[in-house]
Amino acid sequence: AFLITANVAFCIIEILGFMFALGIVIDSVSVINVVLAVGLSVDYSAHIGHCFMVKGGTNNDARVTETLADMGASVFNGALSTFLAVAVLLLSKSYVFKTLAIQFALTVILGVAHGLVLLPVLLSLFGPKSFASAELPQDTKNLGTESIESIEIPRTNKNSVTTQHTQSLQN
Repeated sequence: AFLITANVAFCIIEILGFMFALGIVIDSVSVINVVLAVGLSVDYSAHIGHCFMVKGGTNNDARVTETLADMGASVFNGALSTFLAVAVLLLSKSYVFKTLAIQFALTVILGVAHGLVLLPVLLSLFGPKSFASAELPQDTKNLGTESIESIEIPRTNKNSVTTQHTQSLQN
């Protein structure tokens, strides 16, 4: 949770820095967009962080690799669709829409960069242990399990199964 919180804080600080560099003043429009940016930027990091926690094993590098393989494309597609939805507003002449578009574009670009680049590095270096209910690592999922062909199924005749079923219903 700390790494995700730090990741979102870095993103918001960078958005504020870009606002200064782009000449966006602190007013009611920009502050509302910064508050919305918190919600958008936490989304990218939270999905990656949660997926990392449900990956079992002790090797953080392998867990990060599996996390990015499972969630990376989905997070990127979500960011891309959000960016495309807001990109049209970049052509607007209205101050409100132009400010919203610039800040949302910054949020998406910085949020996905932090969620798909910075956070996996931090998780690889400082990542916590997985949840107790985490799934096994990919390379050990089938260890110790038998193939279906090698399992012997006891054969019974049809009448004995029917008799057993009838007796269990009577009890």
